[in-house]
Amino acid sequence: MKKFVLLVLIYIISFSGSIYSQTPPSWTSADMYLAIRKLNVLGSVLYLAAHPDDENTRLIAYLSKDRMLRTGYLSITRGDGGQNLIGDEQGIELGLIRTQELLSARRTDGGEQFFTRAYDFGYSKTPEETFDKWNKEKY
Repeated sequence: MKKFVLLVLIYIISFSGSIYSQTPPSWTSADMYLAIRKLNVLGSVLYLAAHPDDENTRLIAYLSKDRMLRTGYLSITRGDGGQNLIGDEQGIELGLIRTQELLSARRTDGGEQFFTRAYDFGYSKTPEETFDKWNKEKY
């Protein structure tokens, strides 16, 4: 029995890292060439906006791939409080979808994606409604 438990532990330790870890990015020759060209450029830009979909993807691509600048996009929220016209997801589930959309967009335009911990609770009509939803002690 001890031998079986030991074998199970060895198996879990051996394969758990590959099961849950991210796969390394695969680089094409074009990606390598772009990375080499960026070595000669010094500079960085941080694009800042309140919600997902507020960014100008063409500008991020231009700065990252044409001007060769290290370019990041900081989305203050993940869009949890936004509208969803194509599905039933709202709140945190909608934020997860929009997070994945932003990460995918950055793989395309060459920028880096950053987030804060701010929660987007949607539109409120009065200050009292805002303070009911917003945990001002936490943020």
